[in-house]
Order: sequence, then structure tokens, then C-alpha cells
Amino acid sequence: MLIYIALILTGFCIYGPVALVGVQALNLVPKNAAGTAAGFVGLFGYLFGDAIIAKIVMGSIIQNAGWDVALAIFPLAGVLAIILCALPWKSEVAMTD
Repeated sequence: MLIYIALILTGFCIYGPVALVGVQALNLVPKNAAGTAAGFVGLFGYLFGDAIIAKIVMGSIIQNAGWDVALAIFPLAGVLAIILCALPWKSEVAMTD
């Protein structure tokens, strides 16, 4: 049962932010460009996030600097993600007013 709970929590913590990034991208573009925006978010998420950063960059950091440095990067990446998601905040507020 503990394994199932851990898997559910892991899926919740991964799928939630991924879905919210797609929703944010769709909110920032006109309706006729929604498919293109969703496609680009998916493309760059998998291309850079999965292929380049997760495998090549983090792999080389772990190999050269060790796990301590690699694990210190994750909170910094989270803060950077929050900042990048907050950048279009003014444009979203201006669109609703």
C-alpha cells in the first residue's frame, strides 16, 4: 500500500505542474493559435527538459561535481521556474481588465 501511495503522490507532483504550464501557455495566446502553443510547450518541454537538460547536463554535473551539487540545483531550478511563470503576470492581468 505504501508503494501505491508513493506512486500516486509522485504522479500528482509531476502531472500537476506539467498541466498547469500547458494551461498557462493556452491562456496567453489567441484561440486560433492554441494548438500551436500547446505543441511548442510540449516540444520544448521534452526536447530541452528531457533530452538535453535531464540527461546531458545533469548527467555531466553528477559525474563531474557529484550528487551534492546536483541535488542543490533542484531547489534553484524550482525558484527559477516560479520566476519564469510569473513573468507574464502583468499581461494576464491586463487582459482581464
